[in-house]
Amino acid sequence: MLYYLVAYAAASTQQIRERTGRHHRDGGYSTEMIAVTAFVVALALAALAILGPKVLEKINGVTL
Repeated sequence: MLYYLVAYAAASTQQIRERTGRHHRDGGYSTEMIAVTAFVVALALAALAILGPKVLEKINGVTL
């Protein structure tokens, strides 16, 4: 009886290890994606800060 209990505990432990190991197989992909997205957003804001006033100047310079 004790042998079966030990075998069950070992099997359960192995299943838990396999399940938790599957969740970490992305290799940091989500963290990398967040960093890339933040970089792209920063570039977009920089482009808006540089080009925004020039575009507004052109728009205000249009006479109808």
